[in-house]
Amino acid sequence: MLHILKRLAVLLIPVYLWFAFFLAFEPNNYFGLKKQTDSSQPVARVRAYQQEPGRSLIIGDSRLAHFDMDLVEEVSGRPWQNLAFGGASLRESLDLAEFVLDSGHEVEEILLEVSFYTVNAGYDTDRFSALEETLVNPLAYCLNLEYNVNALTMFLNFVRNTPDTIESGVWGPADYLDEEGNTLPLHRKLYEYPALIDSRCRDWAVNEEQLARLEELARRCQAEGVALTLVLPPMAQNVRTQVCEKYGIDDAMLETVLPLLDRWADETGMAVLDYEWSGSCITDDDTQFYDGFHLDEVYGLPDWTRQLFGDLDR
Repeated sequence: MLHILKRLAVLLIPVYLWFAFFLAFEPNNYFGLKKQTDSSQPVARVRAYQQEPGRSLIIGDSRLAHFDMDLVEEVSGRPWQNLAFGGASLRESLDLAEFVLDSGHEVEEILLEVSFYTVNAGYDTDRFSALEETLVNPLAYCLNLEYNVNALTMFLNFVRNTPDTIESGVWGPADYLDEEGNTLPLHRKLYEYPALIDSRCRDWAVNEEQLARLEELARRCQAEGVALTLVLPPMAQNVRTQVCEKYGIDDAMLETVLPLLDRWADETGMAVLDYEWSGSCITDDDTQFYDGFHLDEVYGLPDWTRQLFGDLDR
């Protein structure tokens, strides 16, 4: 019997080595063994909340996922925890808001993103049930191919000493040329972005089911004493003209959705901060936007961070 166990232990050596490698380089700090992680993956954000829950929470998609949290605390006067992650639909943001409210941890305030893109019935991704399964099943996390690929990528970046990348551009002459070599007044990424989201917006319609859930969340927050603020982040002007005006989204938002949010605000006490349709401190798209949705992390996002978290308590 002892001989069999020894042979089995030898056979399991590759498994031990893989697990040690995975623990060392998995980027999401799933097991809480690292001081912190820079990952904005949903599993990383939610595990960080489970390990050390904050009371002031940011929920949304990639437009809210990259705040300088030290600057946020400096402007607002209190620490915030960022739970926003790339590609989050309104459904997923509401699932996450309900998750934290059901967690049993104290929640004082939630900053929740809403935009013309997320209230679109054509963009209704639903990944939260799979995420919840991963959160309670460490084996499923360890065996997930995506997370193993991420660990390998982290290892390669470590070996190559690859610096972290941010969404910021110092644009050169080539960035102001289209595919045919014609000069553009703004850098090319601003023109590419409307084409990227066009197919999602072509048949744009209000997601009535998720808006109803949003109203329920507002009323729940009112009942539980949680301060809820909806924020509509800024978009580049050419997204408005080439997508929103093209498909009548601007009229629907201004005439239907925003009045509805304002009415719920009057009834529940939640706040609505609209930088999407009412303007913001972002006035130079070429410099302050990295692409049509995402602010440049050096030349735009800090400015809007100061405005947003300065407006939050007014």
